[in-house]
Amino acid sequence: MRFFATGLLLMLFTSTLSAQQDTGSGMDFLNIAPSPYQLSLGEATSATLTGSSAIYSNPALLVMEPLSSVEANYTLWIADVNNQYASVNFLNDDYAIGFGVYNSRSTEFEARNEPGPSQGNFDISYLSLSAAAAYQVGPISAGFTAHYLREEVLQLRANGYAVSAGLAGEFLNERVRVGAVVQNLGEMNELGQVATPLPSVFRIGSTVDVIEFTTPGRNDLPILLSLHSEWIHPLEDLSGGDYTNQEENDDFFSLAMSADIADLINLRGGYKFGPTERPVSLGLGVVIDPVTVNYAMVPFSTGFGMAHSIGVQFYF
Repeated sequence: MRFFATGLLLMLFTSTLSAQQDTGSGMDFLNIAPSPYQLSLGEATSATLTGSSAIYSNPALLVMEPLSSVEANYTLWIADVNNQYASVNFLNDDYAIGFGVYNSRSTEFEARNEPGPSQGNFDISYLSLSAAAAYQVGPISAGFTAHYLREEVLQLRANGYAVSAGLAGEFLNERVRVGAVVQNLGEMNELGQVATPLPSVFRIGSTVDVIEFTTPGRNDLPILLSLHSEWIHPLEDLSGGDYTNQEENDDFFSLAMSADIADLINLRGGYKFGPTERPVSLGLGVVIDPVTVNYAMVPFSTGFGMAHSIGVQFYF
């Protein structure tokens, strides 16, 4: 599916805030989890250990990881939008530092200022370069992420920044984890005549290891079932993008379940309650120590298609 845009419509888009909101904020990619692990859980990950991608979900979790890690992910979103993400997390005894790059690009838009043949193609791209740090004291950790942001539309360029800060805690022999994070506080320079708003949100969630059991039979397989939940409160209007009919102060709630089978296979599924076009998510992880391969699929309820995401994590 390709979108066709005229130069005139593009200028209207960048010169009026209402036009931006009709099509969704240009920085909507920050609302999309960068990894298949996080997408498969309905993004209920403010209290879930997901590797170095916690730079975006809750930086406080970076120091709670069992090992340092590096990962690379690719997501084919709807409308031929491509998201690429790579990050690394260096873990020490009581602190961790991480770095990440997240890029979203849509290509081959046709530029026209009058009926007839196009005047060529152009791309729309968004970039986030991130650095994060986390520190842990006892069962409690705190983390902070700083993002450099850039957007490019036709010949227009804009830079900006965002920060995220989070807390996390582990209890009951690490069987219960809670987390809270404020994401994407910051601003962009003007793109044309209007600065693109950032999709800032507050999230609070939990991860609970509900039950662990062993399958009967000759080949006993230990299975751990975990429940992930998250409440999301937008601090800015999220209308447009993949959100529908959102009114001021509309909140979201995500609930997900994961099943870890013998530390070899991880099955995941989530559901997001709220005005979103992508309420369901499913995923799979395969562990070949020290490498984990993750996959997620996210169908859109409005018939726009299905997003697919795949990624590789390496623990060291």
